[in-house]
Amino acid sequence: MGELARYILVDHFHPAIDSALLLAAGLFVSVPVVKYRLGFVQWLPLALMRLVIRMMGRSNDLLRTSLVIWLFNSSAMFLYMAAGFHPLLPKVLGLWTGLNIGVVLAHSHRETRDGGGSLHPPGADPDAWRPPRPVAAVCGVAVLVLELPCFFYAIALGMRMGADVAWGGVAYADAFPRRALAYGAIIVPVLLISAIAESVAIRGAVPDESDA
Repeated sequence: MGELARYILVDHFHPAIDSALLLAAGLFVSVPVVKYRLGFVQWLPLALMRLVIRMMGRSNDLLRTSLVIWLFNSSAMFLYMAAGFHPLLPKVLGLWTGLNIGVVLAHSHRETRDGGGSLHPPGADPDAWRPPRPVAAVCGVAVLVLELPCFFYAIALGMRMGADVAWGGVAYADAFPRRALAYGAIIVPVLLISAIAESVAIRGAVPDESDA
C-alpha cells in the first residue's frame, strides 16, 4: 500500500500540479460560457448534475446520497485516468471538468438567488438527523481537501500513462494495470470518505421540509 501511495503521490506530483492548473483554466473559461448563455456547452454538465440529484432521491437519505456521489465520482475519475491513450485526452478532460464545475456553480448560485430549483438536493425529512452547522462546515472543507487531490491525481495518472504510450514505447495494456490498481487502492477509498463528508454537508445545508 505504501508503495502504491508513493507511486501516485510522489511519482505523479508534477502532472497533478498541471491538472490543477487545467481545472483552474476550465473554471476561467466557464465565465464567458455562462455570461453569454452558450446553451450547447452548458447542456451536458447541467443534465448530468440533475441526473445525479434525481438519483439521490427525494428524502436526502445519507447512505443513498453517499453511494450516488461515490459511484459517480469514482467512475468519472476512473474514466479520466483510463483515457490516457495519449496525454492530450486527460488534459482536455481536466479542462472540461473545470468548465463543467464553473457552469454548475453559476447556475446553482442563480437558482439559490431566485429561490431554488433543479440543481439543489431535496429537503431532508423533518425527523431525520441534521448535523450541527460546524460539523457540516467541516465536512464541506473535507470534501475540498479530499476530492480535489483525487481528481488531480486521476488526471495525472492518465497524462503520465498517455506520455508513456505515445512517446515511451509502452503498450497501453502494459501501462494500465498498475495505474488501475493504484487508483482502486488509494483514490477510490478516499473518494468514499469524501462522499460521506459531502452527504453530511448537503444534509446540513439544505432546508428540511418543515422550513418550506
